[in-house]
Amino acid sequence: MKTIKRERQIRLDELLRLVWNGEVKEGVYEINGLGRIHIDLNEFILINRNHVNKSEMFTITEEVEITEETKMKRLVCVHSHTNNISCYNDVSIEKALHLASFNKLTFKQIYLQYPDGSIGELIWTKERGLVD
Repeated sequence: MKTIKRERQIRLDELLRLVWNGEVKEGVYEINGLGRIHIDLNEFILINRNHVNKSEMFTITEEVEITEETKMKRLVCVHSHTNNISCYNDVSIEKALHLASFNKLTFKQIYLQYPDGSIGELIWTKERGLVD
């Protein structure tokens, strides 16, 4: 199985539950550019603002195990014969391969795509499937 890092948005109550259950690492978490929350594994939490609205969202980075069926935000697929690329949003590797088959395309590599449009890590190849 392949493990990737991805960001997601959570509320304060979800963040606190993850801290209490030991599922979140020590570090600094952004409140959507409005401030930060510092988490210390000695159970100290420091918020650099006097007030945090319970609806504010925090950005966390987590490691997630993926399979070919895991839905991804953005994929970049390299065509086998032409080296052209196809980009897909909100699909799994399996679905991207299926969609390509309608156009008689095959892919040799599939990469994650970052929100800024740059190409991320290699996650799948035609020869090996999911890349460790």
